[in-house]
Amino acid sequence: MPKEPTGNYQSFLADRFREYLDYRDHLGFSTMHSDCDLRLIDHFLVENHIQTFPPTDPRFLIQLADYYQYQLKPSTLRMCFSTFRGFCRFLVRQGYLSEMPTTLPVCLKPYGPQPYVFSSAQLHRIFDYLNAKATRAVDPLLAYRFQSYSALYHLLYACGLRVSEAVRLTVADFSPAQSTLFIRPSKFHKDRLLPVGKKVQTNLEQLLKRSQRYTDISPQSPLFLYLPQCRPYSRFAVSVYFLTVLRRLDLYRPQSIPPDGIHPVPPHLHDLRRAFAVHRLLRWYREKVDIDTKLPLLATYMGHSRFEHTKTYLTLTRQLLSHASSRFSQHFDHLDWLPHDDPPLR
Repeated sequence: MPKEPTGNYQSFLADRFREYLDYRDHLGFSTMHSDCDLRLIDHFLVENHIQTFPPTDPRFLIQLADYYQYQLKPSTLRMCFSTFRGFCRFLVRQGYLSEMPTTLPVCLKPYGPQPYVFSSAQLHRIFDYLNAKATRAVDPLLAYRFQSYSALYHLLYACGLRVSEAVRLTVADFSPAQSTLFIRPSKFHKDRLLPVGKKVQTNLEQLLKRSQRYTDISPQSPLFLYLPQCRPYSRFAVSVYFLTVLRRLDLYRPQSIPPDGIHPVPPHLHDLRRAFAVHRLLRWYREKVDIDTKLPLLATYMGHSRFEHTKTYLTLTRQLLSHASSRFSQHFDHLDWLPHDDPPLR
């Protein structure tokens, strides 16, 4: 269930913010994201000692954009402005404002960091490394831990799961007979039933067989456990160990940000989900299927309520660009744009 906003605002608009959230709540809308955006605006007002803003003065919006320009992602900043516009419309309807404030385009960074996309060769190195560690481990519990990490990271890539979704899986959520995973409500408050491939199913079945040797497993038990403590995995712990693996394989190199702001982001665990989306799209291009009919399926599988959220994962790689260019040329390069009887262009 979404968290209820606490309404701990400090600016001169604190009471109006609470009224706006109550208004949206009575209409049946979720107030969680609106509360987060209003907190950003409230913090800006307090830090800059702003006690009022003229409706026709655009400087307030410019200052707000400049204040958070390098602290928030462009998409987050746009959502914050969208919430602010909705809040201002509420103020106009309630008579607190006589007109809407002047709206301006949000001033964003000209270039953002380039997301990291794992290649197939890099993914093979990661999984081969963990499987080799599990095979060579003398201690059975240590072998189980490496096998568990390998199964978890492969699951994140093969099914495009969020890290929080994977670590919250229980034994009952995995159905070997149906080859499915039940993902409990997470982001966007939606659950979903996912078909899984043979490799994922084999990994999870072997993991369950090995874990049953050391502890009693019930349907409510976490699928991924620290043994012998029987503690469930945490998102932070599995992310830290993933970076450890990347360092040992020389795949993680923190880099300083150059002056122009164009820099690759060092890889992290969530990039396995990005690799799933990019590699899935690349495979569809190679299979020459209708991409437009497949993209809604990808959004549903990844648990997105709208395709706009899926687009952020579809980082353009050289391979994707090559296949897209090839498909475009196959469809349009044969067209004769100029009739033969037209005079030559000068």
